[in-house]
Amino acid sequence: KPKIAYTAMHGVGHVFAVKSFEIFNLDPFYSVPEQQEPDYTFPTVSFPNPEEKGALTLATKFADEHGCVIVLANDPDADRLAVAEKCRKTKEWSTFTGDQIGTMLGHWIWESIGKDCEKPVAMCASTVSSKMLGAIAKAEGFTFVETLTGFKWIGSQAVKLGLEGYRTLFLYEEAIGFCCGDVVADKDGLTAMGVMAELALNVYRGGLSLTDHMESLYAKYGIFESRNGYYFCYEPSTVHKIIDNMRNGGTYMDSVGPYEVESIRDLGEPGYDSTSDDKKPSLPTSKSSPMITLKFTNGVVAQFRASGTEPKFKYYIEIQGKPGVRRDVIVKELETMTAFILEELLRPSENDLVPSKL
Repeated sequence: KPKIAYTAMHGVGHVFAVKSFEIFNLDPFYSVPEQQEPDYTFPTVSFPNPEEKGALTLATKFADEHGCVIVLANDPDADRLAVAEKCRKTKEWSTFTGDQIGTMLGHWIWESIGKDCEKPVAMCASTVSSKMLGAIAKAEGFTFVETLTGFKWIGSQAVKLGLEGYRTLFLYEEAIGFCCGDVVADKDGLTAMGVMAELALNVYRGGLSLTDHMESLYAKYGIFESRNGYYFCYEPSTVHKIIDNMRNGGTYMDSVGPYEVESIRDLGEPGYDSTSDDKKPSLPTSKSSPMITLKFTNGVVAQFRASGTEPKFKYYIEIQGKPGVRRDVIVKELETMTAFILEELLRPSENDLVPSKL
């Protein structure tokens, strides 16, 4: 059995994490003592977000000292979950992305519960999350629905699907927010950590690691690689300037440099979707929180939006690799294209965008 370390990151999660493992009938985890109790000064981290670079350093050091190969981390209010794993060969730690965690959880819930469900099964994710769970849904035969960003939209869609006769077993957003099951339609890092631990035990019993398991999902459903990030943007008018440039005076664009655009969706006002008959998007639009999605003919999907809570302009760029193409070739194509379209569409220097340190 893999030993699991846990950090509450100076938040309220520990006592409930213990209860979660007890309910799932799992062996106790090893808790990082320095981060176990609530402390609003967050003395051991520069910023108490498990996604931030360096946030899991203390936890992985503690895990090494106690022979743990998996780290589970909640944010301070315990509604999100991060997962890291130690490589058997290199002994180095790697942190899974929110999309990878979401894909593994969604697939596990389908395999362990969904296949035998008496009702039709549905899962939901925010539109800026990976398209991989949607590909799994298509292959396996359950319903997958995209929503606007944020669990108020994801949860509302889950409730709606329930009223339509579906059992909505899993919801997620790429920012490590997961909802496992259909008891409460909101993100919950404590239930998610129980399900992830259960999944990890099953995978390790088969002689694999979580990384191996993720690779097996890529082999079965296709390679999905993403480059998500953000720039700090302290002038609100800059966001609208960038978005307006992408709109190209209402005619939009048919290419970005050498990359041909297949379709465009604009969720600002009045809204636009080149794939619909009436050119109107199916998702709600917003003048104050616009988001533009560009789908390219080479399989890359690029999405851009401003954060609703922080001075950040975010981007989400993903490629679905073509069958038979090596991962390194796919990654190189994505990285080259990401650098080009970020410079071409955002013009960071011209617009005083400050790159993140992630």
